[in-house]
Amino acid sequence: MPTRKNRNTRTMQPRAVSDKEKKILSRRRHQEGQLVELANGWAVRFRREDGEGKRCRVQKFLGDFERLPTKRSALNRMQLELVAINGNLAALPQITPTFRDYAWKWIEECEQRKQKPKPSVSKGRRGILKRHLLCDTGGIGDVPLSEVGNNTMRLLVARLDKKKLAPTTIHNIVRVAKLVKASAVDKDGNELYPMWWNHKFIDMPVVDETEQRKPSFLGEQVAEIVKAASGRMQMMAILFAATGLRAGELFGLEVRHFDGSSVKVEQEVWRSQVLKPKTLNAKRDIDLHPDVAALLKSYIGNRSTGFIFQTHNGTPLGQSNILRREFHPLLNRLKITKRGFHSFRRYRNTYLRNLHCPDGLLKFWMGHAHKDMADRYDRVRDDLRFRRDVALSMGLGFELPQTLTSKPVVGVNGRQAETVPEEAVLAKTR
Repeated sequence: MPTRKNRNTRTMQPRAVSDKEKKILSRRRHQEGQLVELANGWAVRFRREDGEGKRCRVQKFLGDFERLPTKRSALNRMQLELVAINGNLAALPQITPTFRDYAWKWIEECEQRKQKPKPSVSKGRRGILKRHLLCDTGGIGDVPLSEVGNNTMRLLVARLDKKKLAPTTIHNIVRVAKLVKASAVDKDGNELYPMWWNHKFIDMPVVDETEQRKPSFLGEQVAEIVKAASGRMQMMAILFAATGLRAGELFGLEVRHFDGSSVKVEQEVWRSQVLKPKTLNAKRDIDLHPDVAALLKSYIGNRSTGFIFQTHNGTPLGQSNILRREFHPLLNRLKITKRGFHSFRRYRNTYLRNLHCPDGLLKFWMGHAHKDMADRYDRVRDDLRFRRDVALSMGLGFELPQTLTSKPVVGVNGRQAETVPEEAVLAKTR
């Protein structure tokens, strides 16, 4: 038993904080934060304890001006961050996440998952969000996600209709808004805000397929294009019209994909990026007419690697560059209305249907999906001899040149027409 003297003189146990004047951050749980406008976006400043118990100021980036265009949207985002920092769960229901918050979160989650969308799809969705759904005038970015319902969609469709947008475009925009709404889920994957969409109340426009623009070519037009073209553009036009390939599939063809009688579709190119084909059915073998195969073989020459159609550096060609620099000027000279490479695909599909091509083989060559059990049972793709016989009997529907027309090149003596293939000329100049 210590005496009174010992009790007065004994040492005290060490405290958690030795300095009385030192402020403990854990005792001050609530912080209001400071919103800071940067050159490229918004940030929040707050304080936190370091490893030694000292308070330090931290700045966290909230988002750029594209995601947070207004100060109010930045304040809402700041409050969401401060809820986790303060640990004040009671303040959470007061902060309602907006459509803008979940829109960008949905895009990022889609691009990070295993079955991620194609880059072209992601680019289209980002464009829809930026131009129509999250814009300052007429957008729904600042609307709380829980309040995005049939009435919100009705007002959105009315504004889109005033912009004179096509019904298909409006349907695509509304589809993106629905996906953002459904992306809010709990830990078990259940939707936080389930919704039954009433299209009649929303007043969705009717898509009339007969009024949609679906340009195609006639056999006479294809013959004119093939005859007037030269160099790689001539070989492209022949291969487009004879196979029905999509543009990305044709630009993704490599020399190894051509076996002398057919081409194998295993990849596609979008903006110089080599990607997987559009669908599983897009992976296929397309049998060529013997005359087309002979022209393609002469165009490739002695090359054994690389893309069939490539740049000087061996990289894939850009679709927009070929359209703008070669194909559209060619159509202008022939007085044919401007259209894209997909018109060749519609021409090939129509031509084969008019000649009563076997339906299973037609879908296989075009890369279309199965519709019923009869399509699944059809194994015509495994009968190589039958496929080649049909490819020969179907023909092309347009006249082929005996040899490819070399593209005129500009040399030291002026504009001259080379008699050798264009790829051979490029190989000599390297």
